[in-house]
Amino acid sequence: MSQPPNTDRADYRSLSYWHDSLPGRLRPRARLESDLEADVVIVGAGYTGLWTAYHLHRLDPGLDIVLLESEIAGFGASGRNGGWCSSFLSGIDHWMNDPVHRDGGVRLQRLMFETVRDFGEVAKRESIDCHYDRSGTLEVAVNRGQLRRARESFDAMTALGFGDDDIRWLNAGELRRELDIEGALGGILWRHTAAIHPARLVRGLAEVVERGGVRLFERSPVIELGDGLAVTERGRVRARTVIAATEGYSDSVPGLARRMIPVHSMMVVTEPLSGRQIEAAGFHRRYTFGNLDHMVTYGQLTADGRIAFGCRGTYHFGSGLRRFRVNDPEFEQVRRKLLSFFPRLDGIRFTHAWGGAMGVSRSLRPSVNFDSRRRTGWAG
Repeated sequence: MSQPPNTDRADYRSLSYWHDSLPGRLRPRARLESDLEADVVIVGAGYTGLWTAYHLHRLDPGLDIVLLESEIAGFGASGRNGGWCSSFLSGIDHWMNDPVHRDGGVRLQRLMFETVRDFGEVAKRESIDCHYDRSGTLEVAVNRGQLRRARESFDAMTALGFGDDDIRWLNAGELRRELDIEGALGGILWRHTAAIHPARLVRGLAEVVERGGVRLFERSPVIELGDGLAVTERGRVRARTVIAATEGYSDSVPGLARRMIPVHSMMVVTEPLSGRQIEAAGFHRRYTFGNLDHMVTYGQLTADGRIAFGCRGTYHFGSGLRRFRVNDPEFEQVRRKLLSFFPRLDGIRFTHAWGGAMGVSRSLRPSVNFDSRRRTGWAG
């Protein structure tokens, strides 16, 4: 059985820049030390588990909800990702271009656009200071093949009725006035994306659900999961409904092996840029950005003036979870990729580097599943 990396380390701040920059002390919550009963038990305190708890509580404040986390809330991809609150949904372009599913696909895309806005309203209402900034995403083409693909994507979206409030085409000159990426030939401004601080979001959401009455136990890995039951080393929870929200770490939970594929990604963060350096890179807003390379890239200008940048990594045979070290040679490739975007920043110091796993479904499509007979649910 695969085990989450770094489970023996108490210094959770070293997980990423995002964890390192959290305000206050990063203390793990109490372990589950007894047997409990509840209406719902959720396994995994990342975005999937915490948002599930949040919305269940809002729908029915009387529900007794227990949330079990093997490390701390936000230990995995939810606390270490690129910090995009995005309206992109894998596979939605195929649905919208399929005559049978087109209308439903378009409705779903518009719901995704609304979700980004609604997310900002929830963060404001719940006082989650996650540095939310809905400036949009710049998808940049740096060669003719990428430019052709970008134009085809843009034309397909406009043909479906999406307008300038949703998506805008930028030629090379217009793009440089928004963000001066080296060699950019043009690209798309997707308006419905926000830059966020992911660890502030996930830790803030954990505090919100706790205040609402959800019982959250950390450092409580589940060693057995069945119908109406979740068992840890020191206690068990019996519940009418069981929700598995373990995504990239599903292989470490008995009964969930091979359901999700853990795909690794790597990130680096620069030192805070001076005003002159920010101007040299052409940042005028806190756009999230990436190019159309087959090696997925993603970046943002953080609220404290750093560039956080990452590249999608690989799948490890047997669904293994990799332990990354800051001196791993792959991080130098990520740094070089960032500097190829902004060569005028050559010589900038990098302060953080990390990697981790995210969950990808075997169909490469998102899904939410619930077995009403067994009263078990899972998502990914």
